[in-house]
Amino acid sequence: MAKLTVSIAGVDYDRTRAIFDGTIGIEGCETIGCAMSPEEAFHRAFRYQEFDITELSLSNTMNLVAKGACPYVGIPVFPSRLFRHSSIYIRADRGIDRPQDLRGKVVGVPEYQMTAAVWIRGILQDEYGVRAADVKWRNGGLEQPGREPRVPLQLPSEIELQPIPANETLSEHLDSGRIDALISALAPSCFGRNPKVQRLFPDYRAAEEGYFRRTRMFPIMHLVGIRRSLVERHPWLAVNTMSPTSRPRSCATGT
Repeated sequence: MAKLTVSIAGVDYDRTRAIFDGTIGIEGCETIGCAMSPEEAFHRAFRYQEFDITELSLSNTMNLVAKGACPYVGIPVFPSRLFRHSSIYIRADRGIDRPQDLRGKVVGVPEYQMTAAVWIRGILQDEYGVRAADVKWRNGGLEQPGREPRVPLQLPSEIELQPIPANETLSEHLDSGRIDALISALAPSCFGRNPKVQRLFPDYRAAEEGYFRRTRMFPIMHLVGIRRSLVERHPWLAVNTMSPTSRPRSCATGT
């Protein structure tokens, strides 16, 4: 029987590299590996459904699943898990000394529903009593202008979310003080250059360790999804993807 050829997209981490370099494979499949940044993988998967097996944003996947509109079936494989206390940047000249001081402030975020931002909003509410509605939200590209949400979003009327001008970036807004704080998975370019831009949690490692001790939660950022139509035709694919097998390098295909 001929093997099923599948494309695999995701980030070339240490825990996924064996898939991309062909050291391991999926039983019953010939794989075509496509290593790329998470932003590119998510955009191409959600917008164009380009790949058979792909790394996905947890929050955007949950959004589409809730709407019954997700083209991928998620499996419990999580290539990215990170604490996010380090991802909150503030203007040091706005009286923000603790998380509660974010109430009433203007906070930028590249994408309101991005997984890092979802976790941070949950932490702010659960740990510090700061609700999403307590903050004025602004969205846009971090370093490149014109970023748009990957998945359509409808928010409650109590949430204020407005885009920044399409030709401007959130990093520029934080640098100039047009926003008071920023939530971002990546550090803005003004951080480390502008002394007025600091982290909300300077000792974020200690904050994250304390959070884990209290909650026992290690936040999931990304999961692996398989094209729904493939799983429906080949139910074994989900199990085999979760349990890759070693194979000779000569059998590998991909990058």
